[in-house]
Amino acid sequence: MPQLAFGFEPLNTDDAGTVKAGGNQIEQYFFMINRSGGNQQVDIVTPGEEYTGQSSAKALPFTYTRGIENDLEASISATYYNTPNGNFSKVTNYVIASKWRFYENTEEQYALAIKPTLVLPSSKQQQVAGLGLAAMNYGLNLIASKYWSEIEVHLNAIYMRSPYNTNYNVGYGADPNRTNIFLVSVAPVWAINQNLKLALDIGASTNPPTTEQYLSHYALIAGIYSLTNDIDLGISYMRTGMNYGETFALQQSSATRSEVGITWRF
Repeated sequence: MPQLAFGFEPLNTDDAGTVKAGGNQIEQYFFMINRSGGNQQVDIVTPGEEYTGQSSAKALPFTYTRGIENDLEASISATYYNTPNGNFSKVTNYVIASKWRFYENTEEQYALAIKPTLVLPSSKQQQVAGLGLAAMNYGLNLIASKYWSEIEVHLNAIYMRSPYNTNYNVGYGADPNRTNIFLVSVAPVWAINQNLKLALDIGASTNPPTTEQYLSHYALIAGIYSLTNDIDLGISYMRTGMNYGETFALQQSSATRSEVGITWRF
């Protein structure tokens, strides 16, 4: 099952596929986050890419992945924020991760993987602006993937330990934050033809501010178009909210995120 991975982008949910041994993968994306209100709420994205600022944002997340073995890969990533602006570096969210596909059944076409993640500390000023947390964060993602001829289904269960510098606000919010973060998500992906895949990605996560309800939710739709065998164009649109009425457009969402970019394997 190597090279089935679409990795982080443009979905939130990861899959059990890995880059082949000796292979490389680059993901360069651009996203825009639009806030509907002023309340602090994390936009659920790749762990380490959370944005907790109260204003809208534009950013360029970059990930490089190297295949160590056919069932083991390692990756590094960082995010450049075009906005918001302030007295801080625009580059943050330094993430080091690995993914090991520890079980696969080629006859039944399903696989299990585990992905530990380490997020390096952001600066105090970046924490205040909502561009990361000024402490070492770490986590673990348990991944299950099932493959059919025209559909794939991926399940994630993530735990993140997310401490922060308690002497400073997080995203301009003065309320204390929960530091044990859980996320569960599911993403069915349909193969429309040999070049086009469409996906639905839904999930629920611990909402960090202790003064707000415990869970927040998201719903995301995405498309992945293969320009060549080695280059994919991805696009997605996500809504977050305190309930699924907000995420599925029946009510006003807390925030939206639009994302587009390229995945290149070589």
